[in-house]
Amino acid sequence: MNNIAEGWESLRALEKRQTYNIARRPCGEARSMSYVLRFDSQFISREPQIDLPAACAQTGKLVPGLIRALGDRS
Repeated sequence: MNNIAEGWESLRALEKRQTYNIARRPCGEARSMSYVLRFDSQFISREPQIDLPAACAQTGKLVPGLIRALGDRS
């Protein structure tokens, strides 16, 4: 969320696009860590482990919409 806010405040479309692309990465990291927590350490129960990756994937799919909204601006 912080990366998206940072991109939103950028004045140049190129900077916005870069920070939006960076914002997608933590979604993948959180999804990966949910598997570690569930299967490697069994720290969380099955329900949150199912919900967290789905929420991260959904959030990650929203970011390209921000990038598309920039269009061809530089």
